[in-house]
Amino acid sequence: MILMAFMIYPMFLHGTPDVSLQVSRFRAASSPFIEVSLYIVGSTLTCMPDQNYGVEYMVFVKDINKNIVAGDRYRLTSSGCPGKDLIDVKRFGLNAGKYTVEVEVKDIRDTVNELSIQTEIEIPPADSQPKLSDIQLLSTVRSEVDGKSPLHKSGLYLEPLPFNYYYPSLHFLNLYLETYDANLLEGQPYIRYTIKSPAGDIPAPVVAYRKINKESVGANIFQLDISRLISGPYTIDAVLFDGNKTEVANQSLSFSRYNPAGDSLFIASGAYELNESFVTRIPDDSIDFYLKALAPVVSSDDVDVMNTLLDKGNTKAKQFFIHRYWTEQAGKYAGKAFEAYMKVAKVVDENYRSGFGYGFETDRGHIFLKYGKPDDVMTVEDEPSAPPYEIWFYNTFPATHQNNVRFLFYNPSLTKNGFTLLHSTAIGETKNPKWEIELYRDATQEVPGVNETRMGDNVYRNARKYFENY
Repeated sequence: MILMAFMIYPMFLHGTPDVSLQVSRFRAASSPFIEVSLYIVGSTLTCMPDQNYGVEYMVFVKDINKNIVAGDRYRLTSSGCPGKDLIDVKRFGLNAGKYTVEVEVKDIRDTVNELSIQTEIEIPPADSQPKLSDIQLLSTVRSEVDGKSPLHKSGLYLEPLPFNYYYPSLHFLNLYLETYDANLLEGQPYIRYTIKSPAGDIPAPVVAYRKINKESVGANIFQLDISRLISGPYTIDAVLFDGNKTEVANQSLSFSRYNPAGDSLFIASGAYELNESFVTRIPDDSIDFYLKALAPVVSSDDVDVMNTLLDKGNTKAKQFFIHRYWTEQAGKYAGKAFEAYMKVAKVVDENYRSGFGYGFETDRGHIFLKYGKPDDVMTVEDEPSAPPYEIWFYNTFPATHQNNVRFLFYNPSLTKNGFTLLHSTAIGETKNPKWEIELYRDATQEVPGVNETRMGDNVYRNARKYFENY
């Protein structure tokens, strides 16, 4: 395989646009070029009814010596609120070599709302061997000739699939792929497409074959009904064969699917067998406990599936969910990974259990299982105008590539283990600019202004000092 696709997955950061960026490589005649596809989620941009909204963005392509060899500054705008998603495609011709593609995106109505992403690519030396381009997954494809729009190519309208993620409403996988120098192949060339899960044979791989034209440059569209494809991560492989069934070139790309309807059909069909799986050792009357323990670590999409299973699923369906999750995480070591995790989950349950659920369902238990044991914990129970509170300190935080991350939990109800998360510096977690005012709300002698975020200094008021300087 000499060409690869690079997918930049969404970064759900507070104060930044959600951006899907895909860099793909193609060829026009004998000249290679890259496509930089940008998809911006409109709802994450600042939108004003009487003004345009949008982004300014810069693309820089740098060689191995950090010299800029291609790129420019662009502006992408629209009007009306709420903001609609924005799409753009830029193409840059490049010679053979290794490059870094850097993209900076800034909200035009919010100067601090920006995002920077970079990835590395390699353009292989030119030759006359048959090859495949990068794979592009599309949300929309149709025959349409338009020389002006950047979303048109080869007589087609090609709208990129943001984040390589198929939502429930998307029932078809659409794929665009180019073949090069297929006219040099013997016999009738064809491409074999295979969709498979990293979980092995659950579900069974989907395989399809398509003949291709013997052209120097050929545009190929592959469409597959995925309405029954169950939720989870997948890889799609495209392999080019000549007429003698000899493999010539291949490409692959990862994507994700969320499909509760397909999950229900798959589970109801009994199309899986778990007799040899570690999940069969879970007692039937404990299956919900083991399923709920996964909530801190599964994706937000899987949480929806999990909640449906807890409400309506049978034991086999719940077993399958647990089996699939750990197989995706640890492969043949899934059973050991499961046992190690549940050992910690049971300790967390004992230490943080309250009267409203398991210990891992509390905020402290959830954070412990999601991010691991904190490096230090400060518990404060003797401040006159504050309920008991805890500050958790993480020196390093691999989940978001941060350092010195803090979580502040407080217990306004004064019940056993009734701590809730009030504020954190972790990306993607609860951020409350007025956390200090909430914590010291019982200081009735002080009435902060509506826009205030801090309480006045007081000898018995130490939370900010501990949180910021400990």
